[in-house]
This record gives sequence, C-alpha cells and structure tokens, in this order.
Amino acid sequence: MFTDISNRTLKIVKKYVKKKGLWRVTEEEGFVLLREMIKEISVVYGFSVPRLDLSNHEHYINSLEQIGLPKVSLVSALHEFRHHMQKKGRKRYDDIEVDARAWSISVFKLALPYDFDSAWRRGMIWYLPIHPENRDRGVD
Repeated sequence: MFTDISNRTLKIVKKYVKKKGLWRVTEEEGFVLLREMIKEISVVYGFSVPRLDLSNHEHYINSLEQIGLPKVSLVSALHEFRHHMQKKGRKRYDDIEVDARAWSISVFKLALPYDFDSAWRRGMIWYLPIHPENRDRGVD
C-alpha cells in the first residue's frame, strides 16, 4: 500500500466524490467529473492531462495518453491514471499492474476510508483478501 500519497490528490478525490457527487450523477455527468478530477490530479504531479473516453474496456494507451473506461469508476480511473504516471517515470513496483492496483486502491482507502471499508466489506475490492467480518460467513 502507498501511505505517502499527496494530500492534494486525496482532497481532489474527496471533492469529486463527496461534494460533486461522482457516484450520484448520470454516466455522462460522471465522465465529466472524472475528466475534471484527472485534470486536477495531473496538475498536482505536473503531468500532461490524459484524455478520458468511454470505451468497451479499461485501458491506457501510452502513445496517445488516453484512458478508456466502460463505466464511471473511481478506482478504475485512478488505476489507469497511474499508468499515465508510470509513463512519466512514477513507478514504485516493477510489475506495472501491481503498482497501478496498489496506488489506486490506496488513494481510495486514504481519501474515503468509510466508503473504502464498505466496498471492501461487500467484496467490491478484488485485489484484497476477504474482509475479516465475512471470512466465516462464506461471503466471497
């Protein structure tokens, strides 16, 4: 887990989810909010702003600096943005997928701890073990 994520990044994520309602708006409005969020996070790190488009699968295209998402997803947008950061030389783990998963999940956990815990408890965070409360209940 990343414990040293910029406080500015965490505040930006919190603003788009809690104040601007990322999870409560239409898909079209959600993509607008994700684009704005990515733009602000890019400024924090001094990076060019990658393009974000609706796509049939999640991806980051290095040569185009383009993120594609099939739906509005905070963690997926952060994951693909981390690939953009990797292109710009920011990488902690050798495996780029491990690095992107760790960074995106860490941002979610640090910015929105109660929402993160709720998502983890419901089994929505795929790359973590089963939440301790669910181990004996057979919840997967």
